[in-house]
Amino acid sequence: MLEETHLSPAFFPRFLSLADGYFVSVRNFALGQLVFRFRPDGGLIDSDTLSIGETYYSYLVNGEPRLVSQQGLFTGTGWRIRTVLHEFDAQGVYADSLVLREEDLNAGESAAGHAFHFDGSVLTCIAASVRPGATLNTFRVWMTIYDGSNTTEIDPWDPGPLPQRSYITSWEVLRTTDARFVLAMFVRGEANMAIWFLGLESDGSFNSNLHMQSVASDHLLNGMILKEYSGSIFCAFTEVTTDGSFGGGAQVAAFPLTILLNSHDQRPELPSSLRLSAFPNPFNASSAISFSLPERSLVALTVFDLLGREVATLAEGMYVPGTHQLFWNASSAASGKYFCRLTTQDDSRVIPLILMK
Repeated sequence: MLEETHLSPAFFPRFLSLADGYFVSVRNFALGQLVFRFRPDGGLIDSDTLSIGETYYSYLVNGEPRLVSQQGLFTGTGWRIRTVLHEFDAQGVYADSLVLREEDLNAGESAAGHAFHFDGSVLTCIAASVRPGATLNTFRVWMTIYDGSNTTEIDPWDPGPLPQRSYITSWEVLRTTDARFVLAMFVRGEANMAIWFLGLESDGSFNSNLHMQSVASDHLLNGMILKEYSGSIFCAFTEVTTDGSFGGGAQVAAFPLTILLNSHDQRPELPSSLRLSAFPNPFNASSAISFSLPERSLVALTVFDLLGREVATLAEGMYVPGTHQLFWNASSAASGKYFCRLTTQDDSRVIPLILMK
């Protein structure tokens, strides 16, 4: 049994088994990052207090502990995301820190989560940023891959579109045996609770494949783990009810990896031009607005009335090639004729919408 050590208050515990004992790391907000080294029988050998920020992930490299911190820093002019690797020797003594990535965010963006995965040779780090909007939150994902010597930075991309007034509260990432990636995120909204699984190629690019796992509308996630086994992806997640009863329990979702990581020649053909449509139209209360992009584009999708006044913003941000669908809930709008306009950096489309109540 490990020797009792009082660490109140302490957060983000990390436990690693060394060849000659144990390594424990916790965050004490009053003191800093605390690391402890124990003998195999649980006796305390030594401890250190380090000013290295919150560490959210740990793993071993040849018996040596590694801690990873993900920091959202406000510089005075805006937010900056920084991913830092902290190295320790085989005795658990701090050796060095390496900044894997540091990026200044755009105006209005802030840090919005992170995820990590180590497969025995490669560390994969996900950092997310968000720009809150009145109806849509625009996210960007920053992937960084570190193989122990070299760092590869993937250009940030938008995993959306999310349903209106939805946001992401949990992230998880897995590097598959064929060196591709699965990114999972818990999307929480007013009328939608789901885990989204996205397939990424070996260069970190999104391949437009998406799989969804529904979550009960009165549940929230409080933990999620991804594992690959025999050609399938397994997601274990725990839920807690929002009514204070602490129900929910644990669930496991599984599906073939080919759903997300199919070969290039199996992917649906991308649209050849910009398209915009609505169904039903005319409609009563709600219509599905679909738009197709031939290439990755910065998109604005807005609804106007006959006087040219903006009634709703359905989409605003970067979207990947393919077909996307959003819903305009016009229950609070008056009957009549409206116009929906799709705008990219190179082109635009406008269609009429008829609301009949």
